Amino acid sequence: MIRIVLFYLAIQLNGLLVSLYLKEYLTIEGIVLLQLVFLSVTCFEIARHKTVQEKNMTWQNHLRWLLLGFMCMVTFAVFISFLFPVQTRNQELLVEVGKQVPHLIFLLFLVNASVLEEIVYRQLLWEKLTFPFVQIGVTSFLFVLSHGPNQLGSWLIYSCLGLTLAVVRLKTDCMTAIALHLLWNSLVYVLTFL
Repeated sequence: MIRIVLFYLAIQLNGLLVSLYLKEYLTIEGIVLLQLVFLSVTCFEIARHKTVQEKNMTWQNHLRWLLLGFMCMVTFAVFISFLFPVQTRNQELLVEVGKQVPHLIFLLFLVNASVLEEIVYRQLLWEKLTFPFVQIGVTSFLFVLSHGPNQLGSWLIYSCLGLTLAVVRLKTDCMTAIALHLLWNSLVYVLTFL
Protein backbone atom coordinates (compact mmCIF):
# COMPACT_ATOMS: atom_id res chain seq x y z
CA MET A 1 0.00 0.00 0.00
CA ILE A 2 2.90 2.36 0.77
CA ARG A 3 4.25 1.90 -2.76
CA ILE A 4 0.87 2.86 -4.24
CA VAL A 5 0.87 6.06 -2.18
CA LEU A 6 4.50 6.84 -3.08
CA PHE A 7 3.91 6.36 -6.80
CA TYR A 8 0.69 8.40 -6.60
CA LEU A 9 2.65 11.20 -4.92
CA ALA A 10 5.20 10.89 -7.72
CA ILE A 11 2.39 11.65 -10.21
CA GLN A 12 1.65 14.84 -8.25
CA LEU A 13 5.37 15.71 -8.10
CA ASN A 14 5.52 15.45 -11.89
CA GLY A 15 2.90 18.19 -12.15
CA LEU A 16 4.59 20.22 -9.42
CA LEU A 17 7.84 20.33 -11.41
CA VAL A 18 6.04 21.92 -14.36
CA SER A 19 4.31 24.38 -12.01
CA LEU A 20 7.66 25.37 -10.51
CA TYR A 21 8.99 26.02 -14.01
CA LEU A 22 5.95 28.16 -14.88
CA LYS A 23 6.43 30.18 -11.68
CA GLU A 24 10.08 30.64 -12.72
CA TYR A 25 11.50 28.76 -9.73
CA LEU A 26 13.24 26.39 -12.17
CA THR A 27 15.21 27.13 -15.31
CA ILE A 28 14.66 25.13 -18.48
CA GLU A 29 17.87 23.22 -17.81
CA GLY A 30 16.82 22.58 -14.22
CA ILE A 31 13.41 21.16 -15.07
CA VAL A 32 14.71 19.01 -17.92
CA LEU A 33 17.39 17.61 -15.63
CA LEU A 34 14.87 16.97 -12.82
CA GLN A 35 12.40 15.33 -15.20
CA LEU A 36 15.11 13.06 -16.61
CA VAL A 37 16.28 12.18 -13.09
CA PHE A 38 12.65 11.57 -12.13
CA LEU A 39 12.14 9.23 -15.09
CA SER A 40 15.45 7.47 -14.36
CA VAL A 41 14.54 6.93 -10.70
CA THR A 42 11.15 5.56 -11.77
CA CYS A 43 12.79 3.14 -14.22
CA PHE A 44 15.36 2.13 -11.60
CA GLU A 45 12.57 1.48 -9.09
CA ILE A 46 10.71 -0.63 -11.64
CA ALA A 47 13.84 -2.69 -12.39
CA ARG A 48 15.03 -2.99 -8.79
CA HIS A 49 11.75 -4.17 -7.30
CA LYS A 50 10.53 -5.87 -10.46
CA THR A 51 7.49 -3.62 -10.15
CA VAL A 52 6.36 -4.39 -13.67
CA GLN A 53 6.30 -8.08 -14.53
CA GLU A 54 6.17 -9.01 -18.20
CA LYS A 55 4.00 -11.91 -19.31
CA ASN A 56 5.68 -14.67 -21.23
CA MET A 57 4.24 -14.04 -24.67
CA THR A 58 5.63 -13.22 -28.08
CA TRP A 59 6.37 -9.65 -29.06
CA GLN A 60 3.89 -10.13 -31.93
CA ASN A 61 1.10 -10.70 -29.40
CA HIS A 62 2.19 -7.63 -27.43
CA LEU A 63 2.19 -5.61 -30.65
CA ARG A 64 -1.18 -7.02 -31.71
CA TRP A 65 -2.80 -5.99 -28.40
CA LEU A 66 -1.06 -2.61 -28.49
CA LEU A 67 -2.40 -1.83 -31.97
CA LEU A 68 -5.85 -3.22 -31.20
CA GLY A 69 -6.01 -1.12 -28.03
CA PHE A 70 -4.86 1.97 -29.91
CA MET A 71 -7.45 1.47 -32.65
CA CYS A 72 -10.16 1.06 -29.98
CA MET A 73 -9.07 4.25 -28.22
CA VAL A 74 -9.09 6.26 -31.45
CA THR A 75 -12.47 4.81 -32.48
CA PHE A 76 -14.03 5.54 -29.07
CA ALA A 77 -12.61 9.06 -29.02
CA VAL A 78 -13.87 9.91 -32.52
CA PHE A 79 -17.31 8.39 -31.91
CA ILE A 80 -17.81 10.08 -28.52
CA SER A 81 -16.56 13.43 -29.81
CA PHE A 82 -19.30 13.36 -32.47
CA LEU A 83 -21.96 12.78 -29.81
CA PHE A 84 -20.79 15.05 -26.98
CA PRO A 85 -18.51 17.99 -26.32
CA VAL A 86 -15.41 16.36 -24.84
CA GLN A 87 -13.19 19.27 -23.74
CA THR A 88 -12.37 18.37 -20.13
CA ARG A 89 -10.85 20.57 -17.45
CA ASN A 90 -7.83 18.29 -17.48
CA GLN A 91 -7.45 18.66 -21.24
CA GLU A 92 -7.95 22.45 -21.12
CA LEU A 93 -5.28 22.74 -18.43
CA LEU A 94 -2.85 20.52 -20.35
CA VAL A 95 -3.33 22.54 -23.54
CA GLU A 96 -2.79 25.78 -21.63
CA VAL A 97 0.37 24.45 -19.96
CA GLY A 98 1.58 22.91 -23.23
CA LYS A 99 1.47 26.33 -24.87
CA GLN A 100 3.52 27.91 -22.06
CA VAL A 101 6.39 25.43 -21.80
CA PRO A 102 8.93 24.18 -24.36
CA HIS A 103 7.97 20.99 -26.19
CA LEU A 104 10.71 18.93 -24.51
CA ILE A 105 9.44 19.78 -21.02
CA PHE A 106 5.87 18.92 -21.96
CA LEU A 107 6.89 15.65 -23.62
CA LEU A 108 8.89 14.60 -20.55
CA PHE A 109 5.88 15.50 -18.39
CA LEU A 110 3.63 13.29 -20.55
CA VAL A 111 6.09 10.39 -20.50
CA ASN A 112 6.46 10.55 -16.71
CA ALA A 113 2.68 10.85 -16.25
CA SER A 114 1.94 7.89 -18.55
CA VAL A 115 4.48 5.60 -16.89
CA LEU A 116 3.51 6.55 -13.34
CA GLU A 117 -0.25 6.31 -13.92
CA GLU A 118 0.06 2.85 -15.41
CA ILE A 119 2.27 1.67 -12.56
CA VAL A 120 -0.23 2.96 -9.99
CA TYR A 121 -3.44 1.80 -11.65
CA ARG A 122 -2.49 -1.17 -13.82
CA GLN A 123 0.26 -2.69 -11.68
CA LEU A 124 0.38 -1.82 -7.98
CA LEU A 125 -3.37 -1.38 -7.45
CA TRP A 126 -4.11 -4.14 -9.98
CA GLU A 127 -2.11 -6.62 -7.87
CA LYS A 128 -4.14 -5.77 -4.75
CA LEU A 129 -7.41 -6.70 -6.48
CA THR A 130 -8.28 -10.32 -7.10
CA PHE A 131 -10.87 -10.78 -9.83
CA PRO A 132 -10.38 -9.50 -13.40
CA PHE A 133 -13.79 -7.79 -13.43
CA VAL A 134 -12.90 -5.94 -10.21
CA GLN A 135 -9.40 -5.10 -11.49
CA ILE A 136 -10.79 -3.62 -14.70
CA GLY A 137 -13.69 -1.81 -13.01
CA VAL A 138 -11.86 -0.29 -10.05
CA THR A 139 -8.72 0.78 -11.91
CA SER A 140 -10.73 2.25 -14.79
CA PHE A 141 -13.01 4.19 -12.43
CA LEU A 142 -10.06 5.62 -10.49
CA PHE A 143 -8.32 6.48 -13.77
CA VAL A 144 -11.42 8.42 -14.85
CA LEU A 145 -11.64 10.26 -11.52
CA SER A 146 -7.97 11.24 -11.66
CA HIS A 147 -8.58 13.02 -14.98
CA GLY A 148 -11.32 15.27 -13.58
CA PRO A 149 -14.28 14.63 -15.88
CA ASN A 150 -16.77 17.50 -15.76
CA GLN A 151 -19.42 16.42 -18.27
CA LEU A 152 -20.92 13.26 -19.74
CA GLY A 153 -18.64 13.30 -22.79
CA SER A 154 -15.48 13.46 -20.69
CA TRP A 155 -16.76 10.68 -18.40
CA LEU A 156 -17.37 8.52 -21.44
CA ILE A 157 -14.05 9.24 -23.15
CA TYR A 158 -11.94 8.62 -20.04
CA SER A 159 -14.01 5.52 -19.19
CA CYS A 160 -13.33 4.08 -22.63
CA LEU A 161 -9.63 4.95 -22.40
CA GLY A 162 -9.36 3.45 -18.91
CA LEU A 163 -11.27 0.31 -19.88
CA THR A 164 -9.11 -0.17 -22.97
CA LEU A 165 -5.90 0.23 -20.97
CA ALA A 166 -7.25 -2.24 -18.39
CA VAL A 167 -8.23 -4.87 -20.96
CA VAL A 168 -4.83 -4.56 -22.64
CA ARG A 169 -3.25 -4.96 -19.19
CA LEU A 170 -5.37 -8.05 -18.51
CA LYS A 171 -4.51 -9.66 -21.84
CA THR A 172 -0.81 -8.73 -21.84
CA ASP A 173 1.05 -6.93 -19.05
CA CYS A 174 1.69 -3.51 -17.56
CA MET A 175 4.53 -2.75 -20.00
CA THR A 176 2.13 -3.01 -22.93
CA ALA A 177 -0.38 -0.79 -21.10
CA ILE A 178 2.42 1.75 -20.53
CA ALA A 179 3.32 1.62 -24.24
CA LEU A 180 -0.35 2.11 -25.17
CA HIS A 181 -0.71 5.07 -22.79
CA LEU A 182 2.46 6.61 -24.27
CA LEU A 183 1.18 6.04 -27.80
CA TRP A 184 -2.17 7.66 -26.96
CA ASN A 185 -0.57 10.68 -25.30
CA SER A 186 1.78 11.02 -28.29
CA LEU A 187 -1.17 11.12 -30.68
CA VAL A 188 -2.96 13.72 -28.54
CA TYR A 189 0.24 15.78 -28.36
CA VAL A 190 0.77 15.70 -32.13
CA LEU A 191 -2.86 16.58 -32.89
CA THR A 192 -2.91 19.38 -30.31
CA PHE A 193 0.48 21.05 -30.68
CA LEU A 194 1.96 20.25 -34.09
